[in-house]
Amino acid sequence: MCMVIFAPVLATFAFATCGGYSGQLRVRVDCADKSQTNITISFGYPFRFEQVHFKVPLCELKRQETVFLEGDFSTPAQFFVTIAVFAFLYSLLATVVYIFYQNKYRENNRGPLLDFLVTVIFSFLWLVSSCAWAKALSGVKETVDSAQVLFLMSACREPINDCEALEKPVWTRLNTSLVFGFLNVSLWAGNIWFAYKETGLHKTSQRSTRTLSEKQSSFSQRQYSQSSFDQSAASLGQQLYRQVSFDHSGGGITLPHSSLGQPSLFNSSSRGPLILINDM
Repeated sequence: MCMVIFAPVLATFAFATCGGYSGQLRVRVDCADKSQTNITISFGYPFRFEQVHFKVPLCELKRQETVFLEGDFSTPAQFFVTIAVFAFLYSLLATVVYIFYQNKYRENNRGPLLDFLVTVIFSFLWLVSSCAWAKALSGVKETVDSAQVLFLMSACREPINDCEALEKPVWTRLNTSLVFGFLNVSLWAGNIWFAYKETGLHKTSQRSTRTLSEKQSSFSQRQYSQSSFDQSAASLGQQLYRQVSFDHSGGGITLPHSSLGQPSLFNSSSRGPLILINDM
């Protein structure tokens, strides 16, 4: 439910704060001849600064020069916005399917599996795009830094002229877009486990583990039964052996009793053979 509610909202804030940004830098150039010029430098998404140019006076020659900014950060910015837009569209589609087409969603487990794979992919894409945009944003701030821009102007490199920044860009919206980017990373990555549970794959793995444990337990019981049988047989053999005792003093042997009757023992001499007769 959290995914259904927050995913479209966070994606909307991410691409709106980045894609809709525009800023400006205002500088003033005071020449040595007391002439003064105010220059406004406007820029915005997708931050192709090599296409941003403005006119700057050349104080000594009473002419103007065209100055271009440096840097192109359009690729990470557009990549970030594109991922946000597609995440927003997929979140809406998934919400509609999950609410109104629940039976088809769970048919043959295809819907949960597809949702799980897409969630993993979007988690990775959000992480990559947010990291790329974070690096690009630092480059954007350096490019339009007032000291960097004033250094590009020939008149401002002359000590006799005075240049200063009157208005600097506000970075609140771009910083907010970066925050929403990493919030989307946390949201989609945290939803991986819930999407995985919807697939039922964890139940299959638990069932396989339980079956393996049962097989191991059955095998251990069989081994224990076999060992008990061997011990019983050995004990029985020892008892039978103990029942046979040698009577050295009488020169006779006492045999175990059986159903055939009491055995009779004859000893013709102390050194002669023994004769055993069993009365039937």
